Amino acid sequence: MLQAEKKSLIQFVSVFVGLNVIFLIILSTLYYNYQKKIYTEILQNEMIDYTETAYESVYYAQKISDFDEYLLHHPKFNIAMMDKNNNIIYPAPASFNVKFKQGFFREDGHYFFIKTIELESIKNIHYLVVKADTIDEELDRTKKTIVIFLIFSILFFGIVIFILSKIFLRPLRQYIELLNKFITDAAHELNTPISVLSMSLETMEMDTLSQKNLKSINRMLIATRTLSHLYNDLTFSIFSSKHYSIQKISVDELIIQRIDYFRPLASTKNISFTTELKQCEVMMNERFMGRIIDNLLSNAIKYNKKDGNIEIKLDENSLTISDTGVGFDQSKSQEIFERYARFNNSNGGFGLGLNIVKSLCDLYNIKIEAVSKKDIGTTFTLTWNNSLIIHA
Repeated sequence: MLQAEKKSLIQFVSVFVGLNVIFLIILSTLYYNYQKKIYTEILQNEMIDYTETAYESVYYAQKISDFDEYLLHHPKFNIAMMDKNNNIIYPAPASFNVKFKQGFFREDGHYFFIKTIELESIKNIHYLVVKADTIDEELDRTKKTIVIFLIFSILFFGIVIFILSKIFLRPLRQYIELLNKFITDAAHELNTPISVLSMSLETMEMDTLSQKNLKSINRMLIATRTLSHLYNDLTFSIFSSKHYSIQKISVDELIIQRIDYFRPLASTKNISFTTELKQCEVMMNERFMGRIIDNLLSNAIKYNKKDGNIEIKLDENSLTISDTGVGFDQSKSQEIFERYARFNNSNGGFGLGLNIVKSLCDLYNIKIEAVSKKDIGTTFTLTWNNSLIIHA
């Protein structure tokens, strides 16, 4: 599976599972609140029923000491009696503390139910109070059930959507593989004719040609080098190996070689080169460094104006390539490094060049920055990782 496919699959599964998690959390919250309400109502009804039973059991008591004999106790509840001034009369006040409120309420981690009563013989008792512990134990069980449900639901939905995504993406994957096979085969087939054509043009004896033929050969050479550059980008993106050698590279000498290579192409737009090159040696794969320089120079030519200029500055720590081209909006300074992204659609290419540059810079921890202004030009600055530099 390609990296882009993995990324898309992970994003799709993440979004789907994320939305389901949000939905399940909302559903679980509603369920939790519903269960809390049910437990509270059940407790309230049990307390009311017990209050009535307790009231009936002590109605005929002759004195307060008779409560110990007549009062029907409940394992879940505590009971107390109050006078009209809300003072606890039974049991001992120290064992039962509550702020007076009529009816069912919660206070200090307990539930209370207070009922107005009137006993037959004991006239100073006006209220019967029932006290119960909270429903935290029941709510804890509900929370554990919800958490287990959420975990299994997330795992289930994640696995199901992953399998379905793989099934739905299979036809697309097959088409991508066919396309990649076609591109691979086409690249192999193009290699020989491009190499033969380029070699034939470069070894041709120019002195024997007329001025008219010389111009035609020069145009063919430029077209061949353009085609060769596109071919190199295409094959690099397809066949680039993860295993590569590292050697000492003289970057200033390599830049001069690549300028000479691109000079005929630049001459078609009358583009000049200005260089300020200091000696710089780094430890890198030479093919990779050549690819970085080629793609930046190709871009500077492709998007430059007629009679424009390309300025190249090199020192021990960095490389800067500036052009006087069309430029782009600075807000897109990161988007231009994405695969298939182009400055504009008026020029050719696959949109691979800067993506290859960025991937190679990332490989060697080279910092790359793009600064651009529309209709003024673009500057690419590469700052070498200190571990690459060979200090004089």
